[in-house]
Amino acid sequence: MTKIIPVITIDGPSGVGKSTLTYAISKKLKWNILESGYMYRIIAFYIIKYNLSLNKQIISKLNSLKFDFKVINDKLKIFFNNIDISNKIHSQNISIMASKIAVLSYIREWLLYKQRSYKKYPGLITNGRDMGTIVFPEAVLKIFLKTTFQERLKRRFIDLTNRGFKIDLNILYKEMKKRDYRDKNRILCPLKPAKDAIIINSTKMNIKKTIETSMMYIYQKLENI
Repeated sequence: MTKIIPVITIDGPSGVGKSTLTYAISKKLKWNILESGYMYRIIAFYIIKYNLSLNKQIISKLNSLKFDFKVINDKLKIFFNNIDISNKIHSQNISIMASKIAVLSYIREWLLYKQRSYKKYPGLITNGRDMGTIVFPEAVLKIFLKTTFQERLKRRFIDLTNRGFKIDLNILYKEMKKRDYRDKNRILCPLKPAKDAIIINSTKMNIKKTIETSMMYIYQKLENI
């Protein structure tokens, strides 16, 4: 009998705290981690760096890329062709490009196999926009994390500022509004909770409480598999 490899998905809009929650859960469970959104950012970084055109021919170029996620000194690092680009992929132009390429079917199809390849023992914690609806519909637990737009804007601003970026709050506001609209209204894999997802509203929660609430649902579910 084949042993089930459990997957826990965390979906939600930008700036809601998915990455922080994903990493915290992975540390507690000692499971593998997948930041699906970073995959789009890595491709966006590649496109911008080499001024590439967004067409199907880009897939042949993507096949030669090497990227990975590694935890170093208790921090998640993103590597592109063995170079640490963890900070570079958080710039606004990368965010905008990542959102644009996320609507392209040939990019999403190319990434689907790579995303699913992260499903390994003892389990996987993953986050994104469509992890529970499209990529891992068999997940043992699906969390949809949400909060108010103003709270997401504040968290995103603080995160980018702490990373050393100079951010115009008005521009950030407009770009997040645009990204929300694209994510929710795209024909292919729109942002929405899976039908069997647990909705967690973290607007009035600090990160500690958000983690505690999530772990409560996770332990309950893992006891029954």
